[in-house]
Parts: sequence; structure tokens; C-alpha cells
Amino acid sequence: MKAPRPGRELPTRVEAALDEKYGLGRKRAAEPGIDRVLTEFVDRLIGAFGSLEGVRGKRILDIACGSNSSRSPDTGARTAMFEPWFCRLLLELGAEPVGVDAGDLEGERFEHYSADLSRIGALDFLADASFDGIQDSRLFGSPEFLALLPRSEHPPLKAELQRQEKRLLKPGGVIIHSDNP
Repeated sequence: MKAPRPGRELPTRVEAALDEKYGLGRKRAAEPGIDRVLTEFVDRLIGAFGSLEGVRGKRILDIACGSNSSRSPDTGARTAMFEPWFCRLLLELGAEPVGVDAGDLEGERFEHYSADLSRIGALDFLADASFDGIQDSRLFGSPEFLALLPRSEHPPLKAELQRQEKRLLKPGGVIIHSDNP
């Protein structure tokens, strides 16, 4: 892992909690790319909220949050890379994460929902102006999503995602990160 910029590393207590609850150390040893993912998430949160402490008490939606049933696009084997690390990180930082994914989220400690994100209106069940922040960084690059829906069919869903983000954000809320330009 490249050295994080000062102030961009996981707080020790958060790292310890992720290891105790989710086996972070063991999973890192098997898939070192998890460090890059966590560093990206820390960077995004600091960029959006000014600090990791700034997320405390914020209700944050992670669309296509990842799951415990994700498979590697290279090997087809189950991978920890696409587990719901962002929501887990938020929970340990004192935020109120809400994850939405089509995969298995059973047993996760944060609020979560199963939804077919390839369907227009899939997020309609969430209340208007109910989130301080939204991230949607894994949907359009997800191996499962790409297998379900070819890139040529993405434009209407990208427009739908933008509509939903506008509807779901509270006034002053932030898009933490989006793969949807």
C-alpha cells in the first residue's frame, strides 16, 4: 500500500474495530488491494466533510455498497474487495450508514436494503431529503452489474441515479463520490 498522506490513515480504534468485527487483517493478507479501497474511502470522506470526525451523526447512503457475496471479476471466487467497507467504516466513525445492494448483506450492523439497481425507481422507497451524503462509486463498475446490463444500456440508469441523488439529499447535503459523471 502506498503511504497515506498525513491525516488520511484509518484511526487506530477504527482499524482495530474493523479487524475484530470483519477480519480486516486476515482479509488484507489475502487481498492487499483492500488497503487501497479503504484509503480511497478515507480520502473521500475527508474531502466531503473536512475530517473523519465530520461524519459523526450524518446519515449517509451508499448505493451499490458491496456485499458479502461479491465475486472477483478475474477469478470468479468470492472476494473481500467488494464487501461493504464504506458502510462499515462509516459505522465505526459514528455515522448512520445506509447501504443498498443486490447482494447479501445479512448480518451487517448498519441499516441496509436489497434492491435491483438496474431497475428505474429502485430507490423510490427511500424518503426525500433524508441523507446528508451519498456515494455511488461501485455500481457501474460492478462485475455483477456489467454482467446483468451491458454498458450500452447504462444511460437511462445514470440519469435515474442523478434524479434520485437530487431527491434524496438534504439541503446542503453532499455527493461524496460518484462514478456517474
